[in-house]
Amino acid sequence: MNQTSRARPLLPEGEERHFALQADYFEGQIGLKAFCASHPSQPILGTNPLVMEPQKGSFVFLSRFGGVVFWNCPDALIRQIHEELKSLPGLSRLEEQARDFLKVKVGATEDFVGFSEVHLREFTLEKLRIVSLTLAQSVALDHFEAAVSQAMARFQPVVRALSREGKLVLPHREVLRIVGFAMEVRAAVLDNLTLFDDPPDTWESEFLAHLDSALYGQFDLEERLGAIREKLAYLRDAGATFLGLLDTRKNHRLEWIVILLIFIEILLFIWKDLLTPISRLVPR
Repeated sequence: MNQTSRARPLLPEGEERHFALQADYFEGQIGLKAFCASHPSQPILGTNPLVMEPQKGSFVFLSRFGGVVFWNCPDALIRQIHEELKSLPGLSRLEEQARDFLKVKVGATEDFVGFSEVHLREFTLEKLRIVSLTLAQSVALDHFEAAVSQAMARFQPVVRALSREGKLVLPHREVLRIVGFAMEVRAAVLDNLTLFDDPPDTWESEFLAHLDSALYGQFDLEERLGAIREKLAYLRDAGATFLGLLDTRKNHRLEWIVILLIFIEILLFIWKDLLTPISRLVPR
């Protein structure tokens, strides 16, 4: 692994600067090409993920999986970007509960990742992308954690009734709705978790790899990803169990219907046998 990267400085070497970062999450996936096409006059510093400098000293980072990070952007610019993103196809809504903030100090003696502040020796496009990607992944995980928890909460009444009464007490259609919601959440989360790989910049520089690793650990991304995967496995197993019980209940219902039809047929046969001798006694 190389010790240095092809760093692209965004500030003169030695200049100190403080950045306030705001990270938001949009449910869905951002069409980066479409967003670039709608901003032909904006300075594009990098693509996939997309990095722009809409105003001097203000940067916007957009990831395909819905994470958006603003660096020293005024509120008016943030609102403008929000509205433009909402108009893109494929995005449903801004998840305001997943918002997060971070401070970055540029011009430090060495790179350092603290609890709520990151110190950088120099400010390059590569470091902007690494810090932004971690923060974007964190707010995305906030959204995924809430969605998975909601799916598990909808399972709880069914699980509780199954534990207490040994059967499914909810109507067939309601159980299918719960299972369908859980499957939808699971598919959406799994589709996005594949985007949580190491950024390509870390493959070229050991220093960038150390920064990425420190950020990954500070935001507990590995533990949070592990917890989400365990919950997704629970949803998969619980959904399969409920569908199996529904199938069993349906089969039992069909068995009782068959038994009832046989019983009715027997009654009709007996009734017919009883009526036959009586009909012979009635004069024509």
